[in-house]
Amino acid sequence: MWPSLIKTTTTLHTEGGSHITPTPHAKCLGVYLSADGSFSHHITETVRKARGMAGWVMRTFASREPEVMLTLWKALVQPLLDYCSQLWSPHKKADIQRLEAVQRSFTKHIRGLHDLNYWDRLKTLGIYSQQRRRERYRAIYIWKVLEKQVPDPTSSALQAHLNERTGRKCSRRTLPSKALGRCKTLLAASLAHEGPKIFNSLHKNVRNITGCSVNTFKYGLDKILRTVPDEPPVPGYTAKCRTSNTIPDQVALLDRDARTGSSGGPPRL
Repeated sequence: MWPSLIKTTTTLHTEGGSHITPTPHAKCLGVYLSADGSFSHHITETVRKARGMAGWVMRTFASREPEVMLTLWKALVQPLLDYCSQLWSPHKKADIQRLEAVQRSFTKHIRGLHDLNYWDRLKTLGIYSQQRRRERYRAIYIWKVLEKQVPDPTSSALQAHLNERTGRKCSRRTLPSKALGRCKTLLAASLAHEGPKIFNSLHKNVRNITGCSVNTFKYGLDKILRTVPDEPPVPGYTAKCRTSNTIPDQVALLDRDARTGSSGGPPRL
């Protein structure tokens, strides 16, 4: 109700009669909520802060050795990009690329990696892309919900379903058929809908991990993610399963290749 109230009401007052000035963005627990229901403003602020911190690191520390740079990145810059990303993880390519560009620029300054392309730099450093990190955090959060370690933010819409053949999967709330196109897009990209999709795409052995600490699940998750390519498909290739770098699409591509015995297309870059 709040976003629509801000957009349609010109005069707002508190119960005591004090005037409230409408604002397109409001900050709550470190995350900007926008009147249009998107997190574009929060992403803009996140990128600004991360770029500022990365620039400060470059100006303050002379060393460009991989160990030093990676330590500074993980300690000072990465937390700014990770904070509450389960909630605001973007679906627009422009926003995804803006966040990725922070890490792309930083890793380019690391000694010995300047001549490598971005994805090879990530492999050399042993780190995930920003998109993969956000999807990983969503998978971990869904696991915590199913394990009752954190509250369900969707009013009990996230439920575990057990099947002997397919293993444990998380239910997803069906998108409302009569919702406007923009609302459907925002709902489809939300944690409640996209989180279960990511979790359900994981290997059965990972989804079935239960009754343990979150670190045990993270270990199993990372072991599987090391087998899932973390780089975009060949540019210009139009096959549906090759159009993005998301975990579900990459897993679907691996499954298809395993069934056919080949990649079914040009090699990855």
